[in-house]
Amino acid sequence: MNPKNPLSQIPRQEFDDTLFRCFRAIYQFEQAKVHGFGLNYDAIFLLQFLRRQSPARMSAIAQEMQIPISTATRMVDRLVAKGVISRQRASGDKRIMLVSLEPSGERLVQAVEDHSFEILNHNLADVDDADIKAFFETARLMEKILKIPEAP
Repeated sequence: MNPKNPLSQIPRQEFDDTLFRCFRAIYQFEQAKVHGFGLNYDAIFLLQFLRRQSPARMSAIAQEMQIPISTATRMVDRLVAKGVISRQRASGDKRIMLVSLEPSGERLVQAVEDHSFEILNHNLADVDDADIKAFFETARLMEKILKIPEAP
């Protein structure tokens, strides 16, 4: 393997097609959640983020999602109206707005994540153990492979 080009053993067209099929599968998998839970992808991601980091500052949400703070504010407004998250000023600094997951939001994000687990658990039933381990290892390394900062 060429250290300057670790993909040198894979024909470029095969690489492009495989990567497209991978991202297509993820996109369609996520779209099923969008349709099944009545939320857009960004809202689902925000709920999952808040499940792991709540309360979160509006600025942290905008940074994590790589969107302007005004867009994050509109998204939060919609989810506050649905009653799945809440927003309040920080007690020590009234300029800071904190967003928290509400119990109904916790139940919703749990249902979303259960949905993913159940589908993958079912679909992996016919896959051999070595391929399951390879899938999980690839998923675990995805942030490193794509040079995305690790999630908190």
